[in-house]
Amino acid sequence: MVLRPTSHRRQPRGFTLLLALGVVAVVTMAVMLSFSVVGREADTQADTRRQKQAFFAAEAGLAEGRETLRLLLTNNGANTTMALPTALGGVAPVGDIPALAAANPPWYELLPGPGADKWNKYTLLKANLGASEIPTGVDYPEQNNVRYRVFIRDDMDDDQSTVDSNRQMWVLAVGEVTTANGRPTRSMVQALVTNATGESIFAPGCITKGCGPDMTYDNPTDIKAPSGATITLP
Repeated sequence: MVLRPTSHRRQPRGFTLLLALGVVAVVTMAVMLSFSVVGREADTQADTRRQKQAFFAAEAGLAEGRETLRLLLTNNGANTTMALPTALGGVAPVGDIPALAAANPPWYELLPGPGADKWNKYTLLKANLGASEIPTGVDYPEQNNVRYRVFIRDDMDDDQSTVDSNRQMWVLAVGEVTTANGRPTRSMVQALVTNATGESIFAPGCITKGCGPDMTYDNPTDIKAPSGATITLP
């Protein structure tokens, strides 16, 4: 009798298990990638928010600095010059901010804060708000990590870097948002401020059309002044 070779059944080699592990790996990588994208988007939005907060704090400091400078020039009276260190109480030039410490002419602290770091806190807390300012059922986000500093220096109208002679100076405001972990977000704005002794009038109508400063058409540059006819409005 002739013996014929019989075919052996294929032995299982774990292909299904490998396929399942591959699918799990792909899904895991997709989930991790999604978390990474969401995290980067959240970081970007948070950084944008901090940049706006720092800018608004710097703008608030600049407005306060302009008013303080106006009062300094007003108190200086009819004097044609004003020594900045003396007018500011004998302060020394700024030395704790490297970018400002090396400046010429030097910057001086215009609005020093109460603490040793000289920062002015731009704090908004629920305890300082009225009941009508917080909507019912709203978790009001408190702001306790925003601050600003304001500096001043001469505009170099002459060779005296510490003495102002034209009642015109630079005001620089620095706004900053601190974080528990990581670098702070900082914004800086500056303006050249001039002390004006007269009244400035800004209004639509006659002035914007080239009329006289007394809000009338008594101006030789006016080509066609209106007639004196009476107009009755309904």
